[in-house]
Amino acid sequence: MRKFQFLLIISIVTGMLLTNVYGQYYEKSKYSGVGIPFFEAGVQKQYKQDLSGYNLSIMAEILYDDLTFVKSDTSGYDADLEWLVAAYDNDGKVVFSRTINKKFNVDNYEATNNRNLNLVIKDELDFKPGVYQLLMKTTDLITNKSAQRKDELNLPDYTSKKLAMSNISFMKNVDMDSTKHVVDFIPTFGDNFTIRSGSFYVYFDLYSSKTDVPFEIHYFMKDEKNIPGIDTVVTGNIEKQVTSHFIRLDRSNLIRNRYNLEVTVKVNKEEVKETQPLSFYWSDVPSTVDDIDLALKQMTYIMNPDSIKANKNKSLSEKQKAFKQFWEDRDPNKSTAKNELMNEYFRRVNYAVENFSRSFSKDGWQTDRGRILIKFGFPDDIERHPFEMGSLPFEVWRYYSLRKTFLFHDRTGFGDYYLHPDYLDVEFQ
Repeated sequence: MRKFQFLLIISIVTGMLLTNVYGQYYEKSKYSGVGIPFFEAGVQKQYKQDLSGYNLSIMAEILYDDLTFVKSDTSGYDADLEWLVAAYDNDGKVVFSRTINKKFNVDNYEATNNRNLNLVIKDELDFKPGVYQLLMKTTDLITNKSAQRKDELNLPDYTSKKLAMSNISFMKNVDMDSTKHVVDFIPTFGDNFTIRSGSFYVYFDLYSSKTDVPFEIHYFMKDEKNIPGIDTVVTGNIEKQVTSHFIRLDRSNLIRNRYNLEVTVKVNKEEVKETQPLSFYWSDVPSTVDDIDLALKQMTYIMNPDSIKANKNKSLSEKQKAFKQFWEDRDPNKSTAKNELMNEYFRRVNYAVENFSRSFSKDGWQTDRGRILIKFGFPDDIERHPFEMGSLPFEVWRYYSLRKTFLFHDRTGFGDYYLHPDYLDVEFQ
């Protein structure tokens, strides 16, 4: 593993407006939990100190639940995985190919279906600047089933510029040696953090054609409502043409659901900028009081009001236990660790939040359209009339298999659609 040059780590205390904390459910891929060795992938681009190109860390994360385990001849359960990484140039010629085998053992059967435990595979590759096609493939050697993905790998020639910066990466944990150089790290996959405690790191490489000159780095992070979460400037002096930059952030200070991080670097009159989104969605079970309180409220369409009220003043662990038990009792396929019904329910909640929320109204899941979508799913047909002469904007939702039709009209003209009174009874028929 190549050592990173450590330049700076600082903790940031954010000054945020404590308005509407959104603890949204993280939707895992539909390909996870269906019997194939599905994986999340990540590529960390690092500038080489000798300016000859890039050092790439290519990574894959596979949930234990997506692997097949068999009873070991000795003790516990074994899994056997093959990971292939290959790169092709524009002519389709293979410029790199490597296969890694991972055989490992877990002590108990519960771990074999665990969706919180994962295997992370990392490989280090050196590349010249250019455009490549990257192939990553996992094969479960017990079942012979495979999963693969192809991505374009764009590696521009940063030395042709006076100032350049790599893509922004987020790291969960960083291991340093006694000289404060990073020797290993655990990346995030999908730029999502499912736990709101602890800290994480922002990393990027900087190239400057000039040395012994001052630099200024502006870190600016804002949420989905453009409320600043981080707004800080770091200054220093460039000693080498390639330097690695880190900043450590406290997750607990970032209370909103989604953010967009913008990093701007200035050296003399030159300026470069990179942006990267990140999110704090919960997965499986909400991990904070705010998140689980909101999740329980969002279950109001399928959960007894008395049960919601009874959980209101309980401790976090008691609420989590009640939440887990509710969904375990309704799990349509208990042979898998994935709860398809819960996934679908909160997928609908997510859609309602994203599409039906308005600045001066209720959250999307609380609106009439949000409620109908969460209860009955996505309509078979939506007839939209946003600009009808002589009438308010309206939508007609049709559910053919359920034999239900709903009419929503926008009484204000600002996108706040309400269920027409003539259709109130349809919801309960």
